[in-house]
Amino acid sequence: MGWLLVGLYAVALVIVTVTTHDGALRPGDRGQDPRQAAAFVAAWQRSLDATFVRTATFERRSRATGAVITSDDVLAQRPPQRLHRQLGGVQGRDDRRPIVCHAPVDDATGAPESCSLGPPSLPTYEADAQRTIEALRTQVQGPDPVYAVGDAGGGCYELAQQRVEPRASFGQRARFCFDEDTGAPTNSRVEYPGGIVEVLAVTALHGTVEDGDLEP
Repeated sequence: MGWLLVGLYAVALVIVTVTTHDGALRPGDRGQDPRQAAAFVAAWQRSLDATFVRTATFERRSRATGAVITSDDVLAQRPPQRLHRQLGGVQGRDDRRPIVCHAPVDDATGAPESCSLGPPSLPTYEADAQRTIEALRTQVQGPDPVYAVGDAGGGCYELAQQRVEPRASFGQRARFCFDEDTGAPTNSRVEYPGGIVEVLAVTALHGTVEDGDLEP
């Protein structure tokens, strides 16, 4: 699905838990609304063109074992530049040039990885964004979409899985939200099979990106 759909892109102005009514719905029970699916795709496409810095916390929790992984999450984007820090890693690009992080040598004394821009080996930012949107459309639009999309209000969308699909990118149920002013993806919640839940909670967001925000 491209870099925005890995683990996703993703993404609500507040964390919203599933309501009792929604929680009673099994995957596939929610009616399809082509208008909301189209609006969701348009919001995601706008987010790929947006300029912003988003600071958040990321949590992955297992309901089965109680294990929890948490991390700071910082996403800076000024197309065709993008930088994402999460779980101690760095991903990003400057148009066709990827950000490459080099592991410290064996005798390093705990120094962090050094990162730099690699050679121009990627598709252009614009081409990669278009590929991401095309992949998203296969998930939520067409005669037999993987997900039904509903309007959750406040720039948020709820997704419910409709059928078994190995390439399903958003688990069994998900919620994604987008900031009205900047177009940036904000908080998200994704529920995967096996009781794995991933939540992104935004703590700060602004639409001005300085050069230093994009330094690897």
